[in-house]
Formats: sequence, C-alpha cells, structure tokens
Amino acid sequence: MSPIPAHSLAAFGLFLRLPGYAEVLLKERKHAQCLLRLVLGVTDDGEGSHILQSPSANVLPTLPFHVLRSLFSTTPLTTDDGVLLRRMALEIGALHLILVCLSALSHHAPRVPNSSLNQAEPQVSSSHNPTSTEEQQLYWAKGTGFGTGSTASGWDVEQALTKQRLEEEHVTCLLQVLASYINPMCGAINGEAQSSHESRGQNSNALPSVLLELLSQSCLIPAMSSYLRNDSVLDMARHVPLYRALLELLRAIASCTSMVPLLLPLSTENVEEEEEQSECQTSVGTLLAKMKTCVDTYTNRLRSKRENAKTGVKPDASDQEPEGLTLLVPDIQRTAEIVYAATTSLRQANQEKKLGDYSKKVAMKPKPLSVLKSLEEKYVAVMKRLQFDTFEMVSEDEDGKLGFKVNYHYMSQVKNANDANSAARARRLAQEAVTLSTSLPLSSSSSVFVRCDEERLDIMKVLITGPADTPYANGCFEFDVYFPQDYPSSPPLVNLETTGGHSVRFNPNLYNDGKVCLSILNTWHGRPEEKWNPQTSSFLQVLVSVQSLILVAEPYFNEPGYERSRGTPSGTQSSREYDGNIRQATVKWAMLEQIRNPSPCFKEVIHKHFYLKRVEIMAQCEEWIADIQQYSSDKRVGRTMSHHAAALKRHTAQLREELLKLPCPDGLDPDGEDASEMCSATAGAEGTLMHDQVKPCSSKELPSDFKL
Repeated sequence: MSPIPAHSLAAFGLFLRLPGYAEVLLKERKHAQCLLRLVLGVTDDGEGSHILQSPSANVLPTLPFHVLRSLFSTTPLTTDDGVLLRRMALEIGALHLILVCLSALSHHAPRVPNSSLNQAEPQVSSSHNPTSTEEQQLYWAKGTGFGTGSTASGWDVEQALTKQRLEEEHVTCLLQVLASYINPMCGAINGEAQSSHESRGQNSNALPSVLLELLSQSCLIPAMSSYLRNDSVLDMARHVPLYRALLELLRAIASCTSMVPLLLPLSTENVEEEEEQSECQTSVGTLLAKMKTCVDTYTNRLRSKRENAKTGVKPDASDQEPEGLTLLVPDIQRTAEIVYAATTSLRQANQEKKLGDYSKKVAMKPKPLSVLKSLEEKYVAVMKRLQFDTFEMVSEDEDGKLGFKVNYHYMSQVKNANDANSAARARRLAQEAVTLSTSLPLSSSSSVFVRCDEERLDIMKVLITGPADTPYANGCFEFDVYFPQDYPSSPPLVNLETTGGHSVRFNPNLYNDGKVCLSILNTWHGRPEEKWNPQTSSFLQVLVSVQSLILVAEPYFNEPGYERSRGTPSGTQSSREYDGNIRQATVKWAMLEQIRNPSPCFKEVIHKHFYLKRVEIMAQCEEWIADIQQYSSDKRVGRTMSHHAAALKRHTAQLREELLKLPCPDGLDPDGEDASEMCSATAGAEGTLMHDQVKPCSSKELPSDFKL
C-alpha cells in the first residue's frame, strides 16, 4: 500500500488550480515529478527506481502543503495577486480541505457540530472494542503487577509512535499553511511590526469577509486549545516543531484585527450562560498566558537550581532537547505578549457594555460563595494550593555531609550516590516538577499531594488519599520517592511508608515492607508497553497508576491466580473478608495514626483533609461497620469478620474523639453544624461499643487462616 495518504494526492490535484502554484512546485522538480507520477498511478520514478523506496518518499506526503505555504508566503496581502490567491483558495475549497484534514489528523471535531465542514470530515477509525473492554474490566487493570495471559507485547509501541509522529508532521504543516494564508510575514517574531495598527488594518481589509466565521466554526479553536492546555514542559520539548507552528499561527491571527476574536471566548448572548461555560471554553489567549507562566516557572526553577548547585553538571552533547527548548521558550513568551496586546484592545472596546449588563445581573441575583460552595467545591478550593510544594528534607553540614530532617526510606542511596549530576537528569527533573505543580489529580474523592526537597528535586514525598467506594476511602497513604542517578533511563524508586510499622499489607501490590509492585516501575515483568519508557513515561503516570490501579474497590483479586474466582460465591466471600481487614487497617493506620503523628511534610494537608471530611468519614465508618457485621454469622468467614468488626469499632470510636478535637484550620470558618451532625451520626457507634464490651482476643480464638 502506498505510504502517501489519499488526502495528500487530493490536495495536490486541487492546489494545482491556484494561480502560481505550478511555478512554485517546479522549484521542487524532482519531487514534483514523483508526486505527479503517483497521481497518474505510476510508481516508477523514470530512472528505474521505485518512487516509494526513494529518498523522496518521506517528503511527498506533506509536499503539496509545503508548496502552498511557500506560495502564500511569497504572495503578500498588500498585492492584488495575494488578495486574488486567497479568495480563490476559499472559493475552490482549498481552505476547507485544509481544515478538514486538520480535524482528522488532530482528532478534534469542528467547533460547531452542524457545520458544513462536518459533512466532509473523514471518519477516524478506532480499534476500541467495547466487548473486549468489558471483559478486561472483569480483572484488574494492566500493569499492576498481576494478570492473566502472556507478557508478550499486545501492541507495537514503535509503530504507534511512528503513526503519531507522521500525524504530527502533517498537523504542523497545516498550521503553517493557515498562518501564511492569514499573514505571510508571521514567520519571524517581530513584535513591533506585528502589533502595529496599520499592519492589522491592511490584513483585515484584504482577507475574505467570511474567513472569521469559517475558522470559528471549524476544528481550529478546539485543536489549538487542546495543545495550549498542555502544562508539561517535558511534553512540549518532545514536540517543538508542532508548538512553534502553533505559535506562528497565533501571531498571524493577532496581526489581523478581524481575526482577533478567535483568541477570545466563544461569545454568548446570555451573560449567565457565558459565566457557566467560561471554564470549559477558556479563550486561546488565556491558555497561552497560562503556558507562558508554566515555561517561566520552568526557566526560573532550572536557573535557580544551576545557581545553587554545589557540584558540576555534566553537559550532554548528544541530547538535542535543550536546543529545542531554547528556541521554544522565548517563542512562547514573545507570542504571549503579542496576543495579549491584540486581545486587550478588543476587550476594552466591548468591556463597558458587558460590565454594565453583568452588574445588573449580579445586583438582581446575588450569589454568595459561602452559600454556593458544596463540600466538593470547598475541598478542592482549600486543598488546591497544598498539592505541590517544597519542604526542607535534607541539610548539609560544614563538612559537606548530608543529614535528613525527616524519615526517608532511600536515605542510604542518597548518601552513597555520586555527587555528579547530568544535565539531562537535572532538566528532566525540572520538567517533571513543573508538570506536577499543575497536573496532580485533585477531587473530594481522591487527591495526590507532592513535596520535594527545597534544593534537590530528586528527593520527594507523596501523599495519596484513598478513592471513594474502596477499602482505602479517605485514608492518607504516604510514599517516599527517589529519582536515581540514571533517571530517566531507569524509573523512579517508590516505597510505601504507611504500613503500620511493616505489619500490614494493604494490597497484593503493596507489600508490608513498602515495596510497590507496578510494571511501570519495572517491579513486575508486565508487557513491554506497560514498562518504564524514558521517552514516553513520566512520574505523573506513576502516581496516577498507584491511585487508580492499586487503590481499587476489590484489591483481593489483584492476588495472582485469584482472578479466576471472581464472580463465584467463594471469591465474593474471600474478597469481602479481605476488604474487612483492609478497612479496619485503613482507619487505624491511614486515619488515626496520620492524625496523631502526621508527617511534617504533610501536616497541613492531613489536618485540613480530615477536618473538611470529618462528617463524611464518620458516616463511612458506620457504613463499614454495618456492612461487616451482617456477615458475622457466616459459617465460613463469620469469625474473621467478627474480629474485623470489633477492631473497626474500636478504631472508629478513637477516630471520632480525634476528629472532634481537631481545631478549625487557619483560613476556614468554623462550622458548628458539621460537628453536631458528626456527633449525632456517630452516637450509635459509642452505644454499640459499650454494649458489646469488646474483649481482647487470644490467638487461639483466631481461625487458622487469619492474617493481619
């Protein structure tokens, strides 16, 4: 099959109708001959060689679009030929074809679903199979350390990456074509020329009047917004050409007054509706400003680390990433300034009317935040600023010896590590830190909090709150993390610290010595695509894997071989028994112990977490007790479940006392109703405990297979 996509050949035939296109094409005479032969169904290049095996084969897929870009760039809007060329490109459907290709290759639908563009958009096939997905969900998630079937690769990683790279090359070229169509002079960053009102006015008058509506309804804004939402400097560094093309297009749009509305949110007639949709329809200009803040943070962090470094940093000449970032970072910063200047003037023109309408709306319908905020909103608002921060974990004395101010599992590895630090590792750690500072999971159900040392980004601690509807719900699980000297060639080292003094194995993937069993950590021989890949894996993926693949609703079935009993009466009973033990251990070690002896790094996080969720936690414990007690009479697991229930009651009673003693954290308003509700909700627990008069159990009373 021909590697030249059909849309490239179709574009080639269509673009030949544009005036001047053939002349520009002939500058690439050899490539043009090969492309024309393919259109005519001939695969011989005229010299006895196969076209698809020649060096030209890699150039041909994007050649029609590169030629069109050159044509637009050499035909400015200030000439009659430039105006005619752009009008014809619109009339013959060349611009429509470009937008349709962009939609298919970037996987973003048009902004207006009923747009005429949608009718012509090619369907992007998907290999997703609902039936197979449902079957996979009967077992645990892949990569958690245990599973059925072969560990052979289920899909070709290299092939997938190659496909992604080719699509990205096409998208890059399409963005460049659109940029040259709007403003042929947008290639170089020249703020003074591009921000001049005279230049903007000329471009606005010359461009077709329907262009704004066409671009607004197309996939362009969703696609650009998707790329701009990327707050990972690590990912940007891997896709520098794509982001430079995107920035080029943004500068072109900012240079044309009639196109600047594309950089603002989609306008709505209803002010209240606009307010509600503001989050999901954040403007392109706002997203670009956030991206600038992201790269500024990365630059400052990297500069600060270099200035504070007491050891030399080895340069890595083979790594091309620094050069790409060196070009991209100032490009982002300057483009953000140009876009801001263009959008500010347009905003000011419409601000007075909008402000007047909005003020009337607010005056008629006041909405106090304190009344509107639900527990979920309140929790997210309070905990967001606590997600990522620094903490002094390591200090150095006068002799240069390292000392730890907190308990840290990898203390010996840090002290024995080589002092030298590679530039690639330092840069990668800075990129990871910036990504973590903006992308950590946060919700009332389950959140991730990270602390890194003030001077060393390779030393981190992580706190994950157990997801709702699992035996870990609302518990706080602490992990120590160390990035070895050869990172990112090898994965980070992760150890669970919440183990009840090495007495509890919270999950088949979480050993009582703290070992975390995950394929992405290379602690389990999973499929090749599940293992750590320096080019595609990240520490954020590790954290999300622990949160979503290990802290699951039925951890019993993560045990090797036990998945076969899933859905059977025996398997259900065993899973229920396993969950009962995990629940009482979660209350004892991930709640009570965390409140009484919080880690210095997460003291504020733990305090606010349990204060905000104290009512929910007590109701959850009551539900757990009732659930376990109903199986206490079961012949097979009754005795074990009774012990779990007794332990859970004791821990719940102690937890209630600790929660009632929690003072209101600084910055929060005391809520007496919550405390009263918690007291009434847990009154039954104390009464039940007094009636039961739980006695200490001897080991003889325990079943032979009972294990903590």
